[in-house]
Amino acid sequence: MGFLIETVADWQKSSWKSRPENKGKFIDTGLWSLARHPNYGGEMLVWWGAAIIALAGLAGSPGTQAAALCSPVFVSFLLTRVSGVPMLHRAAEKRWGKQAAYKVYKSRTQGVRLLFPFPRV
Repeated sequence: MGFLIETVADWQKSSWKSRPENKGKFIDTGLWSLARHPNYGGEMLVWWGAAIIALAGLAGSPGTQAAALCSPVFVSFLLTRVSGVPMLHRAAEKRWGKQAAYKVYKSRTQGVRLLFPFPRV
């Protein structure tokens, strides 16, 4: 599921950016209408999924199981606290922070929807 989300989100953004009429705008269509960083959410799901699969194969070896969790924890930390989301948020605020449409977009893509494209009901 994570790989599918990441791939679709990257494809949608690439396709969207290739259209001249979108130059200088922020993407808020497709998965990007449901989450601000669905590609990062998908990436994190890939790493956590791999770790969960590895944990099953490492049953009975608690130290090795703990080590298997290092990668998804590290990737999640990087994406949410260091190089992913924080850098993009700073750039987005400079570029679109004063636009009313961007403020609305930010308000509907916060919390869990910051990374994961949950449908609105």
